[in-house]
Amino acid sequence: MHRKRDKKRLRIQLTFIYTLMVIAVVSIVAILILVIQGYRYNRFDGKLEQGGLVQFNSRPSGATVTVDSATLANKTANKVTLTAGGHTISMSREGYSSWKKDVVVRPGSVLWLNYALLFPNSPVVETAVQYTAVASALPSPNQKRMAVVADAATPEVQLVTLSNVKSTATKIAIPETAYTAPAATDTTQNFSLLAWDKDSNLLLVRHNYGDKTEYLSFDTRDGKAHNISTELGVDIRKIVYSRGDSNVAYALTAAHELRRLTISSATVSGPLASNVADFTVNEEKVIVYTTHADADGKRTVGYVSSGNNKAKVLATYGSEAGVLLAATGNYYGDHYLTILQGKTLKVLKGDFPSSDSSSKPTLTQVASLTVANSADYLGFSPNSNRIVYAAKGSQIVTYDLELRAHALTTLQDPLTRDVQWLDDYHLFAVGKNGYYYDYDGTNSQLFASNTLDYPVTLSDNDKYIYYFTSTEKGPALQRVRLTTDT
Repeated sequence: MHRKRDKKRLRIQLTFIYTLMVIAVVSIVAILILVIQGYRYNRFDGKLEQGGLVQFNSRPSGATVTVDSATLANKTANKVTLTAGGHTISMSREGYSSWKKDVVVRPGSVLWLNYALLFPNSPVVETAVQYTAVASALPSPNQKRMAVVADAATPEVQLVTLSNVKSTATKIAIPETAYTAPAATDTTQNFSLLAWDKDSNLLLVRHNYGDKTEYLSFDTRDGKAHNISTELGVDIRKIVYSRGDSNVAYALTAAHELRRLTISSATVSGPLASNVADFTVNEEKVIVYTTHADADGKRTVGYVSSGNNKAKVLATYGSEAGVLLAATGNYYGDHYLTILQGKTLKVLKGDFPSSDSSSKPTLTQVASLTVANSADYLGFSPNSNRIVYAAKGSQIVTYDLELRAHALTTLQDPLTRDVQWLDDYHLFAVGKNGYYYDYDGTNSQLFASNTLDYPVTLSDNDKYIYYFTSTEKGPALQRVRLTTDT
């Protein structure tokens, strides 16, 4: 009997111990899940609250992060879980200007503050190339080279390296066989740069001679060129390289037709869309366009899928629509369409089925904003396409697809061309001086004085900002070093 009682007591003890162990493990797992999801105990009101994870980084890294009045122990890059609601975040590093932003942390979300661009307090400025004149300039998409036409009348492109310790310049002549020489000796000509292809190898060059215009595709690797206008026999008003295939370009003709051009085979598609006012090519597979008013006063927004031969209408507007602009973007695999109709900016999300198919696009409105001054330019930030923008004069309205928040940026000087971006998160403007801004207009930074109205670019190693400035010897391509490290 005694042994039976001992065994029974042992089983009870073991059962109790195992039960406590299971409860402990389950509790620990539950607590870890809550911690991972951002829950914290608020000792002031005795409640369990869900916060959000905030990821920090800066260029250069090693910056001290302050959240409200508390300084974090670890420097950038780092992360912390914060209570939901508003916070003031600042990043600072000795020798650099500080970065500051008011943010809203949402429960269970991740907020990425990984784009702080710190500027040296005592910047080092260097002259990369000195010129006597500059006609046009264009940085490559990979940020490794700057293409420059110094003398507009001379068929020559200069390529400047941007990432080396010392910038070097190489001159490449455009072949005489690739462009039409002026008929008379007193007829002027000029060459200007329009765009790079996606791989940063080909340049679209516009050649004006007398009262005529032709377009060239110039290969910077071997100096060969195609005269798109004469080889394909198309009277072009606007031309853009395809985002998917640099051998393909899309053109708006003098007859207001959108056509696809295959450069190497000198072939032209039939009209993909008619009565076209303008078009944009921001995605690999979607070309979006707007039309002029038809006989009934109606205008449309439509698109053509890459490689397709038919257009598909997305929206129709009456003559009262005012300004009509449209652009597409792809943010983390989701397709977005933005349309500016008069002063109303709409952002939509959905699918764009093949334009040759009978399937209809399915679009859901994400946001609708009022743009007080309408806009001259509409588009998405480069690469990730996270930011939608509409710009006119010195004002830029932006909408963040990630945070679903909009902002208004007022530039120091009015725009003379489309919005220019240093990277996914920073836009710049050059007038009398050069400034860059966070995409929402905060943290404006003067990076250069006495600037010229030519494009600005970051080098691909993020060490330099390149820009054009006026000197006593003439225009110069200069760079300012973004790091104090030698």
